[in-house]
Amino acid sequence: MNVLMMVSWYGPKADKLFGGNFHYEQARSLNKFCNCAIYYPYDKTLKEDVYSGIDWGIRTYRSKYALEKKVRNRVCMVKAMRLIVKEFHPDIIHGNVATEVGRFAIILGKLFHIPVMISEHSAVEASGVRTFPHHMYANFVYKFSEYNSCVSDRLTGQLREIFPRYRFHTIYNGIPAANIYKEDEGQGEKYRDSGMINASIVAGYYDQNIKGLQFLLPAIKKIVNEGEKICFHFVGGGTYLDYYKNMAVELGIQSSCVFYGECDKKEVYQIISEMDFMISASVFESFGCSIAEGMMLGKPAVATKCGGLESIVNADTGILVGIKSVDELYRGIKQMIRSYQDFSEKKLKDYALKKFEVDNISRQYMKVYEKILSKKR
Repeated sequence: MNVLMMVSWYGPKADKLFGGNFHYEQARSLNKFCNCAIYYPYDKTLKEDVYSGIDWGIRTYRSKYALEKKVRNRVCMVKAMRLIVKEFHPDIIHGNVATEVGRFAIILGKLFHIPVMISEHSAVEASGVRTFPHHMYANFVYKFSEYNSCVSDRLTGQLREIFPRYRFHTIYNGIPAANIYKEDEGQGEKYRDSGMINASIVAGYYDQNIKGLQFLLPAIKKIVNEGEKICFHFVGGGTYLDYYKNMAVELGIQSSCVFYGECDKKEVYQIISEMDFMISASVFESFGCSIAEGMMLGKPAVATKCGGLESIVNADTGILVGIKSVDELYRGIKQMIRSYQDFSEKKLKDYALKKFEVDNISRQYMKVYEKILSKKR
């Protein structure tokens, strides 16, 4: 079986795939069960119209994209799909995010007579599916998709409410098992501040309205001012990284905060492995990959009730707090400081392996692919 994973966001062609993009992780896992290639139609770095090659060990296709050249973008997509059909012969297109690449996946699927399924990764607050024109885009995609999956129970419920005519199912984002990236035991601690409690925040800092650091940093200030011996480790890059670094300086908490910038996945896992717990202050999330990664490494979480995280954080895995609230984050972190040692590392790891380990997710997708293809025979 040949599966084309068509994605709405992906790293530019480079030596490293920073952040270990979850589409790449899923494609790498799927290649254990079928032949999987990735097609990214929004590459603004390409000089040629279409690219075909092996990126990070995965067969990858890209097409040129520029916001101001809509017609040329569509032409490049058709060119790319012609090449993909010639070289890869996809049996199914697996589109990701209805209102972005999903609508083009449906159109290309119809043009080239290939069935399409959709995985919805975008929170309704981000996708805008309650309003025109994105409601129209999503309605078109969900209508013609052979199967609609969502990355959390909360997102599944929301889309069932907004689009009652269509069926939605939960298939979580796949998270690699800890032993894939974690350093071998005995390597020593590289990131932990000894003598301190250590907490990690892993995110991309590209939008002030999503990750909630404007609430988290003042909460940290309150905790630090009380004399708690705790260090906060911020992992990830983005256009607002310097903004948050400066905010930490202005609040006088820079000595309690470490900003690593962009890290590859192996380093991310090693940092998390040395932490006592994780924090997510997000205003909205469709799933919450970093918190799931922390669970895979046996780390509990303080997380906001922002949508997807409510599907995976419970009394056995962490503490849920209200969104957009300095006081709620302060309360949750203080409670975790007192109780993080009470959480069972084994229970957290077992929970994560059962719920969203990437190979288990691939097996779920394989069942969907086979069901879709059986209808076409």
